[in-house]
Amino acid sequence: MNHEFINQKFIDKFTKLRFRISFKARESHSLGELEVINDMDWVKRKIEDLSGGIVIDITEFGKANQLWKQYSDTGITEDSMWGYIDTCLTAKMKIEAIKTYRKFTGSGLREAKNVIDAREMKNKGLI
Repeated sequence: MNHEFINQKFIDKFTKLRFRISFKARESHSLGELEVINDMDWVKRKIEDLSGGIVIDITEFGKANQLWKQYSDTGITEDSMWGYIDTCLTAKMKIEAIKTYRKFTGSGLREAKNVIDAREMKNKGLI
């Protein structure tokens, strides 16, 4: 198998973990708590490592599995986030869509804007 494909697979899994942590923390109003911030930062560093081609070891996957279980009992899904973002875009509330994406994923402003711009173009059938 292609090394880049495998790395992208793990990046996707860690991105979903980051998403779960942010949703669960937001739902329980604990987004600003130190433990949640540390968990989000840890996952973000792992995504950056994988994106940079750094191989992570098995103990880090164990920690990722532990975090997945810890943050998995939320009823909110990635689909519901996109549904809300699509509703915002339809209502011409692009800033709210960007804020929502940032809150749920922990991404930066530029990344969120780029993702929302792409989503808006996709929804309009331009891409």
